[in-house]
Amino acid sequence: MHQINIYNNQKAITLKINTECFKEILKNILKEEHQPKMTLNFILVNNKEITRLNRKYLGKNIVTDVIAFPLSDKKGMPTDNINGEIVISAEEALQQSRLRNIPLNHELLLYCIHGLLHLIGYDDRTKKKRLKMEQKQLYYLSCCRLESR
Repeated sequence: MHQINIYNNQKAITLKINTECFKEILKNILKEEHQPKMTLNFILVNNKEITRLNRKYLGKNIVTDVIAFPLSDKKGMPTDNINGEIVISAEEALQQSRLRNIPLNHELLLYCIHGLLHLIGYDDRTKKKRLKMEQKQLYYLSCCRLESR
């Protein structure tokens, strides 16, 4: 059985997330993608923290929406029984949800799905791969019924 943990490590904005709903959606994606048992952490942070992580690990000194970190040792085994962490900027999600005129929870779920797809092997560095990944994201979002908040 997959284990999904969601941590809100930011205080910049007040979030009302149905974490059980998010967890169920993400577990269903892992199941549909035929992934082995995984434990994943989804961590919501502020813009300052995601910029720090982006600079430290990716060499980019800018705000970003989501960063996915696979966690495994040299043999491919999970580190501390965690297969990966997806770090999400709650502030960026709020800004983008306002620009796109969609509920914040939908934007946050999009970021969760995007990070999850990266962790299981999807890539968006070329136009063709990005299109395939975006189609997967849209497919999984279309399967979801979230409250509009």
